[in-house]
Amino acid sequence: MAIPHQAAAAGQRVTTSGAMLYEGGVDYFRSQFCHPLLHADFVPTTDAPFRVTAKLGIVEDHRSLRLYCTPGILRRRSGLGSPAAAHSLVIATGNSCALLIKDQTVRLKPGAAVVIDGGCDFDLVLERDSGRSCLLDWLHIAQGASAVFPGLETFAVISSEAITTYIRFHNELMTSDQGTELTSIPEVPSFNHLVEIIRAYLLGMAPPRPHDKDRLLHERIKRHITENLSSRDLSPDSIARHFEISPRKLYGLFERMGASLRETITTLRLEAAHRDLELGTRKVATILLDYGFGNASTFYRLYKKHFGRPPRSGRGTAASGQRAQP
Repeated sequence: MAIPHQAAAAGQRVTTSGAMLYEGGVDYFRSQFCHPLLHADFVPTTDAPFRVTAKLGIVEDHRSLRLYCTPGILRRRSGLGSPAAAHSLVIATGNSCALLIKDQTVRLKPGAAVVIDGGCDFDLVLERDSGRSCLLDWLHIAQGASAVFPGLETFAVISSEAITTYIRFHNELMTSDQGTELTSIPEVPSFNHLVEIIRAYLLGMAPPRPHDKDRLLHERIKRHITENLSSRDLSPDSIARHFEISPRKLYGLFERMGASLRETITTLRLEAAHRDLELGTRKVATILLDYGFGNASTFYRLYKKHFGRPPRSGRGTAASGQRAQP
């Protein structure tokens, strides 16, 4: 799946670091790269010689990082290094990983990605597959998660191969080996476009908000009432039973939507009676009884209040071709 990209703006400064090889010096790698750039520590988990190739690209305050390294743990803790303001992290893995965050352990398969609130502490355990070095693409987005990813709670796993491929494509361009400052690179996709793609994915997988659930249930109940207006069994208790909710929840739902259950049923009955009256095929007395109005004077009063005129049959006006006057 190909995803079109928006290029960096004209004149936007794109800085690439080139490749930095840290071999045999894990302490140097921690102090010169992990702490200032990742705000994290690195702990090797193998006896093999430590080896890391790190690449960095910067657009404005955003960063792209690519790591090839021996297995280890990236341990991110608040207060480590020089933490930036509110920000978000997007991490795409080339190998199996385990994410330990908020008392949870999440297994990440090769090719998975995860969005993390930049203010959270976590451990990312990098594991080597089939003897290869661990590959990690890391995006530091200089915007808080709550601002760019609505509804994100600490972290979310992205299972879209297309998005992961796009993140890697972005990093390949951003972390070139040129080691120079460049301007107006048309091939470099903007961070804003990356954010929009990820945001759309997260919104698509998010469950409806409580308000949305209320609205959908409210519409379903209104349809049910409309379809059963002539039923003698229509009542708050029967409606609550039909939707398997308590009468209290039923009343509360309609109050939150701006009109009580009683007002809603009365309005729907009046509008149904009005439609039948305009057709002129039945008498007023028959219609008001069919829609649950046992008292004619009450029906007339409510009808006039709702429609601004008393009820009347449409018969005669249609035949004469004249429009009824209020």
